[in-house]
Amino acid sequence: MKTINRIYQQVLSDRTARELQLAQIKSASPDLGSIVAQALASVVSVYAIDWETEEIIASGSGFFLDTDLIITNYHLVEELVEVDVFYVEEEREYVLIATPDQQLRLAEVVFTGNEEEDLVILLTTDYILDPTTGEEVESVQDYPALSLAFDVEVGDRVLAIGNPLGETEGTISEGTITAIREPDEEIEGGEVFTLQTDATISTGNSGGPLLNLSGEVVGVNTWGLEDPQRLNLAIAAEVLDDFLERFEEVMADYTEEEDEEDEDEDSSGDAKE
Repeated sequence: MKTINRIYQQVLSDRTARELQLAQIKSASPDLGSIVAQALASVVSVYAIDWETEEIIASGSGFFLDTDLIITNYHLVEELVEVDVFYVEEEREYVLIATPDQQLRLAEVVFTGNEEEDLVILLTTDYILDPTTGEEVESVQDYPALSLAFDVEVGDRVLAIGNPLGETEGTISEGTITAIREPDEEIEGGEVFTLQTDATISTGNSGGPLLNLSGEVVGVNTWGLEDPQRLNLAIAAEVLDDFLERFEEVMADYTEEEDEEDEDEDSSGDAKE
């Protein structure tokens, strides 16, 4: 598969660009460099692919919030899935993620938020793709996760983290929180709690984490909001936390229904005997 090989070559090139930028950050500030290096171990590239045509539909970044759970932007997968849906196993679409160790791993789109939240949950599978042949290879692995923080104020220093995805500009950007926008403010993206920052948010780090200087996630970078002022915005961690709670509730209900169906089948089988 030429597309898989092309993505892999880009992943290797991105690693070189990212390592160069990280070295520059460490040289200027060893403490800041340490925070970035630790965070990058939890950051992935995300590729939405039309598997029939091998066309790359969209790409961006994402990050682990659990050993197999990835958060990214909904707009990256909007051509594959609908908004506000929990997908059961047989209905799930697959995307490709490039992990920090340069593996190309398949992940399932499991839960989508609404368009204003611009959030989606991916679950990694146990399979990676061979970059030469495109064949699936079983490879079970867990990844380090980031944690959320909700205490954020205007003036706080932050880091927008992501992957270059072939861009010339770096996607590790330092800045400050310049505004905290409540849901009722009349700007595009104002339907949910957002953070405005002067840290550069681009297509490369869209979907990646906005971090405080403790390495905690205070927001999810969101590039592509149709804002005429070209503001750098991130969905606040509080919104993400609510989104995760909804996912856990839906997942619990689904698991309970599955267990009840299994019990009914077992009871039916015992009755026939």
